[in-house]
Amino acid sequence: MNKNTFSFIITKTFFLVFLLLLLSFKSKSQNQDVIIIDTYKPVISDAFKINENPQITDTAVEKIDLIYQVSPAYYPLSYTLNPIKPAKLSGQPLSKLYKSYLKVGFGSNITPLAEFSIGNTRSAKQSIGFIYRHFSSSGKIKEYGYPGFSDNEASFYVKKFYKNHTFSTDIDFARNVIHYYGFLAEQHSDITKDSTRQRFNKIGATLNYKSNYIDSSRLNHNVAFNFYSLSDLFKSMENHFGLNASINKNVSLLGKTIKNQNLGINSIIHFYNNRNLLDTSNNGMLNLFPHFSANYDLIQFTLGLNTFFEFSDNSKIHFLPSIHFNLNLYNRIFVVYGGLTNNLERNNIDKFYKENPFINTSLPLEFSYTKSKFYGGFKGSISSNLSFNASVSKSVIDQLPLFYNDTTAELLNKFLVLYDKVGVFNTHFDITFQKKEKIKLLLASNYYQYFTEKEQNAWYKPTMDVQLLTQYNLMDKFILKADIIAYNGVDAKFIYSNNPVSTKIIHLKGTTDVNLGVEYCYSKILSAFLNFNNITSSKYKQWIKYPTYGFNILGGISYSF
Repeated sequence: MNKNTFSFIITKTFFLVFLLLLLSFKSKSQNQDVIIIDTYKPVISDAFKINENPQITDTAVEKIDLIYQVSPAYYPLSYTLNPIKPAKLSGQPLSKLYKSYLKVGFGSNITPLAEFSIGNTRSAKQSIGFIYRHFSSSGKIKEYGYPGFSDNEASFYVKKFYKNHTFSTDIDFARNVIHYYGFLAEQHSDITKDSTRQRFNKIGATLNYKSNYIDSSRLNHNVAFNFYSLSDLFKSMENHFGLNASINKNVSLLGKTIKNQNLGINSIIHFYNNRNLLDTSNNGMLNLFPHFSANYDLIQFTLGLNTFFEFSDNSKIHFLPSIHFNLNLYNRIFVVYGGLTNNLERNNIDKFYKENPFINTSLPLEFSYTKSKFYGGFKGSISSNLSFNASVSKSVIDQLPLFYNDTTAELLNKFLVLYDKVGVFNTHFDITFQKKEKIKLLLASNYYQYFTEKEQNAWYKPTMDVQLLTQYNLMDKFILKADIIAYNGVDAKFIYSNNPVSTKIIHLKGTTDVNLGVEYCYSKILSAFLNFNNITSSKYKQWIKYPTYGFNILGGISYSF
C-alpha cells in the first residue's frame, strides 16, 4: 500500500466517524424519532413447571363431651299494653234523609191526589212513622151513572231493633168509596148518586217478632199476628185473625260435603168470621209445612210436605209433597228451576172487592184448593244489565171463583161469584234491562189456557196480557216514563132474566192502554210531574156495563223536608 492509498483510507474513516458523531448530536438536540424497519422475529420465552404437589389438610375436630348444669331462676317481667285505634274506612258519605215527604196533584175528571209521610231518619234503635194517601175522582162518563170514587189509606208503623231480634207493629186504616154506575143515566134519571154509593171501611193491625242472629247455628224464628175488620154500607162485615210462625236451623244431616243444610217448619193459621144480610159463617184453616233444603254442587233443592187442614161445614185435610230445585249452570248465571206444590185459600170479601169493587157483598165464600201445580223454567243474566225469566206451569184448581152479574140487583150491575173446577196452563216470559239509574225497562207477557169442568168459559179471565214499562233519566233532571199495557178480550156470562133463566155470552173487547209521564227534578227535594193516561182514549170495559175513563191528565209537585 502506497502512501496515498493509506492516506485516503484514513481520511475516509475519519470523515465517517465525524459524520456519525454529528448525526448523533443532531438527533439528541432535535428529539427526532428514528424508525428502523426490519424483519420481525418473535421469540417465545421458556416455560417452567410449577414443582408443587397438592396436600390434604384434615379438619376433623375431636368431640369433647361437656357436662354442665342449668339452675332455673324466675325473672319478673313487666309490660304495658298500648290500645290500638280501630281502622277507619273512608267510604262515600251517607245520603241525607228527610223526615217528611209531601206530594200533591190534580187532574182532569176532577181528580185530586195527596200523599204525606213523616218518620225519623237513620237510627240503629228504632224506626217510626206515619203515611197517608188520598186519590179520588168526581168526573163523569158520558151516558152512564155517576162513576166517582175515593181511596184513602193511613198507616202508623213502629219498628224496634234489638241485639238479636226485631219487633215491629203496624196499624192500618183504609176507606174506599165507589158507585155502581153501570147503567144508562137517561133511562134511570130518578137514580141519584147516593143510592148507588158503596163504602168499604177496613182497620187492621200487625205484630211481628223475628230473630236476626249472626250465628247461623242458632235457631231462627219468626212470629207474626195480624187482624183486620172490614165493613160496608150493606151491613156486611168480615173479621180475620191470622198467625204466621216459622222456625229453622242449620244442620248436617247429610254430611259436610252438602252445604247450607237447613231444617224448618212453617205454620199459618187463618180464621174468618163473616156476617151479611143472608148468613153468618165461621171457618178457618191451618197450614203446616215441614221442609228441608240444601245445596249439593250446582243443585239447590227444597223438600217438604205441604199439609192443609180446612175447618168448615165439610172439614177436610189436603196434603201433597212439595219439591223445588234450582240447577245453576254456566258459572251460576243461568238457572234451570222447577217443582211441584199445592195451595189452599179461603176466599174473602177483602180479596173480592179489590179485584172487582162492584160486587154484592152477600155472596158465597168457599175454599179454593190448588190440587197440584207443576212448574218449570229458566232464568239468568245475559250481562250485568240484562236479565230474563221464562217459565211454564200447569195447575188444577178446585172451586176457582168466577164472576157473573147479580140478577137480584135491579139494574143488573152488581156481581156475584160461582165456583168451578178449572185447569190452568200458563206460559210466562219477562226480560229486564237496567243501567244504573239511567235506563229501566221491563217487558213481560203471559199466555193462559183454561179448562173448565161445568162452565162454558172461565168468565172474565183474559188469555193473554203484555206489559212494557220504561223509564229514562235525562241528566238527573228529567225522568221520562212510558207504559204500554195490553189485554186481549174476555168472555162474560150475563144473566138477563131469572124467569125463565136466560143467559148469553158477551165478548168484551181487549185494549191497549198507553201512558206517558215526565218528572222534572228541580233539586233533590223539589220536583214536578205530569202524567198522560190512556192517550189512545180507549173506553174499554173491564166488567160488563162498566166502561172506564178515556184520556186523562194528572200533574203535581212533590217536596221533601
